[in-house]
Amino acid sequence: MYRSILLPTDGSEAAERGVREGLRLAQALKARVAFLYALEPLGPRLLLGPEALPYYQELVEDLRKEGLSALDRATRMAEELGLAFEAHLLEGLAAEVILKEAEKHDLVVLGTHGRTGLDGLLLGSVAREVARRSPKPVLLVPHRRA
Repeated sequence: MYRSILLPTDGSEAAERGVREGLRLAQALKARVAFLYALEPLGPRLLLGPEALPYYQELVEDLRKEGLSALDRATRMAEELGLAFEAHLLEGLAAEVILKEAEKHDLVVLGTHGRTGLDGLLLGSVAREVARRSPKPVLLVPHRRA
């Protein structure tokens, strides 16, 4: 059975829906959860030109804070349910980070799409890539808009 569940998030509404579903499953199975936020390289986001370079470190720190905030929301949900958990903010391409971490767990639960716009498309492709290449079972949670 599933004793350890990996719950990746990017802080988006759709990703948090995946987290909530994963937590419900963990509660029913009395499983431990591991939250994961992948801090992606900035390459494509820095199309602003050389004048943006002085702000690079500030941008990296803002993105790190976003990740920590997403993990904080997730861990609060786990605490409310009395679940054992761990949380990690790791640097790298989201799919690769998730796939590497998946090896340590019995199941991966994630939302099918994340942030809107280009980031949403990227997370959609991340979900597909994780489902295709994961060494462990993957539960994809669709985002239902109200």
